[in-house]
Formats: sequence, C-alpha cells, structure tokens
Amino acid sequence: MKLAERAGLRQATISMIESGEKPAKLESILAVLAALDLELRIEQRSKGHDSDIEELF
Repeated sequence: MKLAERAGLRQATISMIESGEKPAKLESILAVLAALDLELRIEQRSKGHDSDIEELF
C-alpha cells in the first residue's frame, strides 16, 4: 500500500511534502507519521539555550 493511501492523503500532497514545495500542515505531518508507525515527541531541552531563542525574534 502506498504512503498516501495509508496516510489518507493525496499523492500530490505527499509529493509536495517530500519536495518542500509547500509547507506541510501539522495534520498532514501527523497523518504521515501515523502511517509510518512513528510518533512526534516534543520534549524540553536538557540544557536550555536562551540566546538561541532570542535570536529567533
């Protein structure tokens, strides 16, 4: 079964995600991860870098 089918997305959407042509929606990313039996985890850094965050803004 193709990734697009497993994720419930159109093949064109998968292609755009793979190529970076268009920013992916979080919903699409989560669908792809689920289809691949993967998960997204967000964890606090073990050592914070306040200066890195300040540079973003």
